[in-house]
Amino acid sequence: MDKTRIIVVEDNIVYCEFVCNLLAREGFRTVQAYHLSTAKKLLQQASDGDIVVSDLRLPDGDGIDLLRWMRKEGMTQPLIIMTNYAEVHTAVESMKLGSLDYIPKQLVEDKLMPLLHTILKERSIGRNRMPVFARDSSAFQKIMQQIRLVAPTDMSVLIFGENGTGKEHIAHHLHDKSKRAGKPFVPVDCGSLSKDLAPSAFFGHVKGAFTGADSTKKGYFNEAEGGTLFLDEVGNLALETQQMLLRAIQERRYRPIGDKTDKSFNVRIIAATNEDLEKAVIEKRFRQDLLYRLHDFEITVPPCVTVRRTSCRWRSSSVRLPTMNWNVA
Repeated sequence: MDKTRIIVVEDNIVYCEFVCNLLAREGFRTVQAYHLSTAKKLLQQASDGDIVVSDLRLPDGDGIDLLRWMRKEGMTQPLIIMTNYAEVHTAVESMKLGSLDYIPKQLVEDKLMPLLHTILKERSIGRNRMPVFARDSSAFQKIMQQIRLVAPTDMSVLIFGENGTGKEHIAHHLHDKSKRAGKPFVPVDCGSLSKDLAPSAFFGHVKGAFTGADSTKKGYFNEAEGGTLFLDEVGNLALETQQMLLRAIQERRYRPIGDKTDKSFNVRIIAATNEDLEKAVIEKRFRQDLLYRLHDFEITVPPCVTVRRTSCRWRSSSVRLPTMNWNVA
């Protein structure tokens, strides 16, 4: 816990000391900010491991102003709002902007520690999923900045990169840093789906829907409900499957095979590919309207050109990234 620093933003000096002493007893390092301007300066030097605990009302703004500024700057450190009971409605608005939670000041002593330990647990899960990249490499820092920017949103993300460059790890990290982190992450190997099997795989089927359907089966959209559906190598989908997928994404509804009613879904879609989908569109192998739906935001992973026992040197993509080196331990 010695690596976790809590930035406490509170203009009441006595109450700020109370919160810091509470955190120190649990082994957290703390730093104090009595103004919004001071908090911004501290955050400009902050690490991804820091956590912000802020009062809603500050002399030169409020915690929501701080949250908006952080998200605009691409900072995704967790932010917890402290508020009086009379301000709960406003605090709820902060959660819509991406704050982790709000805690009434009267309950900070009881509620703050369990929430912080939950954050640390989720971070541990996320770290175990990510490969160990050199943290000072410019390519890694660029991709992490992109992840911080887009993870808190529900934008669809398309990840470009050669096989073996860690596209699924990046998709996991996007999920772990999103508001959907507690929900399922469902990966789909699109290359293994034939056009005949895809409708049942994506949308499920009811018992007796076709020969061999001995029981009801949930599809990928149902399994990923509330979470993230990761379409790996999406360029391998048959055109018929692309059309079916496009319709579901547009309407936010699907119908299991053999069922008589549609089902709505709440799923974020992240896709990955190792091929040039724009070229595939020109060659009529990929639907342009589906590419549009999947391509709200783009992350490109540089290809690996030499692999050694302890390191891997990365070259830049001539199309999307400047020259850079990635070292992987």
